[in-house]
Amino acid sequence: MKFKITIYPLKIAKYLTYGVVFLTICRIAIQIGKYVFDYREPWTRLFNLDLEMNIPTWYSGLMLVSCGLITRGIFTIKKSQSDRFWRHWQILATIFFVLAIDEVASIHEILIIDDLADSLHLPSFWHSVWVIPGTVLVVIFIWKYWKFILYLPKQLRQHFLIAITLYLGGALGMEMIGSYYDGIDGQQNLTYATLATIE
Repeated sequence: MKFKITIYPLKIAKYLTYGVVFLTICRIAIQIGKYVFDYREPWTRLFNLDLEMNIPTWYSGLMLVSCGLITRGIFTIKKSQSDRFWRHWQILATIFFVLAIDEVASIHEILIIDDLADSLHLPSFWHSVWVIPGTVLVVIFIWKYWKFILYLPKQLRQHFLIAITLYLGGALGMEMIGSYYDGIDGQQNLTYATLATIE
């Protein structure tokens, strides 16, 4: 038995954007309540974009799993066509699944160790020590996938590069900026909360 699944990317993107906008508005409202009106009820942690194991975390994790499933489907098709880059699709699907697990289980957070950063005399923007191995892995990924990226059709290549830039800009770039600001004025203020929201 064969199943036919039709996917409408723009419609999916629209609904995912609604989700992101909703979570962002909740975050902004809660942070204004916290730092302007001193409203600090425990339920607000459910929408804190800078914490783990809450609604935004699961939303991100499910999006990454969805990317993994779609990429896994592409891998299956490419392998059946003996496409020269079918293994790249397979590895990419695995990367999405690993990122989803990390997002939900907060594995990379283990490397945010104040004493380790201080003992290594790292600059404040590397205070979240995980960004160092993370950056190394990104460089290896780009090195291994550069021909794959160039091989993609033009529009898909552009979307792929935009997605990589946005994801890494938030995951690594804003994490370093947040760490830098944390070293200056700490995390319990509206400015840091805004940086975490952008991230």
